Amino acid sequence: MDESQYPNNFPTLTNEQICELATAVCDDFGGKLSRADFTESLLMLLEDVPAFEVGNVDAGLIESAWATYSARRFEF
Repeated sequence: MDESQYPNNFPTLTNEQICELATAVCDDFGGKLSRADFTESLLMLLEDVPAFEVGNVDAGLIESAWATYSARRFEF
């Protein structure tokens, strides 16, 4: 059995961490982004984070962060 750890085997983010990402996007890019602009901004924030380089970000993470951002964007 191969028990090697590969770079893509990082644990998933917690809900709190996803909320922090949504808050970071809002702080850096504003609270009125379209979904496409939000996604682009989130990917820019994550591009230098290991396991989250552009092209390696799970669609579920983007969806969760967008749901948090869009539900709270007028509260930020």
